[in-house]
Amino acid sequence: MSRKTINVAFTSDDWRGVALSNFSLSPFVLDEVSQASVEGFIQGIKFPPGHPAREQAFTSWAREAKACGKGADRQFVYWGEARIEFGSDAHHRLVERALRARFAQNEGLCRVLASTRGLEILHHTGEEREPAQTSMPADLFCRILSDIRDALPASDRLPVSGQSPESGDLAERILEQTTDALIYADREGRIVRWNQAASRLFGFAPEEALDASLDLIIPEHLRAAHWAGYNAALTSGRMKLEGRPTLTRGLKKDGQKCYVEMTFALVLDGAGQGMGSVAMARDVTQRVESERAARKTQAG
Repeated sequence: MSRKTINVAFTSDDWRGVALSNFSLSPFVLDEVSQASVEGFIQGIKFPPGHPAREQAFTSWAREAKACGKGADRQFVYWGEARIEFGSDAHHRLVERALRARFAQNEGLCRVLASTRGLEILHHTGEEREPAQTSMPADLFCRILSDIRDALPASDRLPVSGQSPESGDLAERILEQTTDALIYADREGRIVRWNQAASRLFGFAPEEALDASLDLIIPEHLRAAHWAGYNAALTSGRMKLEGRPTLTRGLKKDGQKCYVEMTFALVLDGAGQGMGSVAMARDVTQRVESERAARKTQAG
């Protein structure tokens, strides 16, 4: 993808695109109702008040939120006292209200959005073609984000490295407080960046993880394949997955293996050469084991 664009999807190879996507955990309140994410709101309003899937969606994010919408008849959405035709202009305006509330109530997210000035906002998930009727068409989603960005004052630009100590502090706080594990490794595969969420997921304190090989969190039987792919990506300057999330196994400090959903991106220098790789990960062990148990039950 051109460097003059940014993909605001959970599969983005730019961490800002991931943060700005509907899937990200980003609490807000709309009409005095708390929401964990825009995706949770989108899925929850497909069910009438009192439906258990509605309340579950409102407290969920990422793929868990999307899964809450399964089983909805997609004829109407429900908000307040209104029943609104699914896919209608009124439906889209309601979702837009949620989007705008999310940014109005999150200064840090506004700074992330402001940092994308000069880039065309795109939304490519890598999934199937967009249905004719949807909660928020991709083109409309991108236009709304562009409009919100254009309305931000210039002072809301996200500072970059080299500007000021306060700028560096802000960037550090964003990375530390994101709920996904963030791990950056250099060309040799040594861990250079390890946030709090990574410690929670894998159990290693920063002083244990920093400067260690990525083998620290990779099960032994997966290491050969990992390093073959890692070295090939750094040599070619391209990731095979191109930002799409993948399910793999991780190794915790206590020796336990877990299922993790990971998104990878190369970090390039000014000449376009690979400097290392950044990964964002979340523990999906419970989801995977529940799905397996359900399949086993269905199989008899």
